[in-house]
Formats: sequence, C-alpha cells, structure tokens
Amino acid sequence: MTYTDDRVTTDSGLTDRVSLLQNAMHKLGADVIRLQTQLSEIATAAPPRPQERQPSSQFIFNLSREEYRGELAALVSWVNDFLIPVYAGPVTRWCPTWWEHHEAVGRLHAVRLAYLELTDTALSGPSGPGLWHRDHLDPALERLFAPDGPFVDCLGPTGHHARGS
Repeated sequence: MTYTDDRVTTDSGLTDRVSLLQNAMHKLGADVIRLQTQLSEIATAAPPRPQERQPSSQFIFNLSREEYRGELAALVSWVNDFLIPVYAGPVTRWCPTWWEHHEAVGRLHAVRLAYLELTDTALSGPSGPGLWHRDHLDPALERLFAPDGPFVDCLGPTGHHARGS
C-alpha cells in the first residue's frame, strides 16, 4: 500500500473512518428530513393576512384633520365590510350614512380600537373576544339603537334624516 496516512493503513483505522463518515451521513440525512418538513409546513401554512391599516393610537377626535380623514376611511371600511354584515345584518335599522353622526363615529371608533386589541388573543388571552362583545360591542349597539340614540331620526321607512329635520 502506497498511501502514507497511518490512520488508513490499518483495518481498524479504516473501519473507524468509515464509521465516522456513516454517522456524518446519517446526521446530514436527518437534517435534510427536518428541513424538508419545515419547508412543507411553511408551504402549507395559511398565507399571512393582509395588514389592515393600523389605527392611530389616539382617539379619532384627537387627530389632525388629515389623520381624521384617513382614520374615518378605515373605520367606514371596517364598519361596512365587517361590523354591519356580521353584527347588524341586512334587516337592521342602521343609518345608511352613519358617519354623519359624530356620536356614532366616536363610539364605533372606540369599538374598533378595542376590537383590534381584544381579538388578538396573543395580547388579550382567550377571554379577550368575549370581553370585546360584552364590554364594547353590545353597549355601543344598544346606544346607537336607543330611543334617544344618534340614529333615532334615521330609522324610519324614509331612511336617513339629519337631526331636527
């Protein structure tokens, strides 16, 4: 044998070297399987939800005129696309131009801020959504539909009327 490496010249040295290589190959095989599993999990995971425009941390009436417009636009989308279809339904007595009522805007903005916080169970815990319903949504809807609430003049068969008309 012309190879000069003493570790390979003996049968036991060759056996040890082959054993080390086999162990390294098994470890690499396990790593490949682990990475393939992770890749499969990532590929089959639900796509991330599009980021909803984050509301200002300030209450809507404390915003500048420009910030107010942007926040009101986001609130209108949230109320019309989520709140009304899910919680008010098609037969509700909802004012079709609810954003013209400052009390409604203020109450609904507060409900939305609470919704964003309390429905994230990572922040609020598993009882957060229940608290949102009980402490925020239900009282706000009761007030909006109250006999002296902001929609009182808008709930008749003729639709929206400004107060006093």
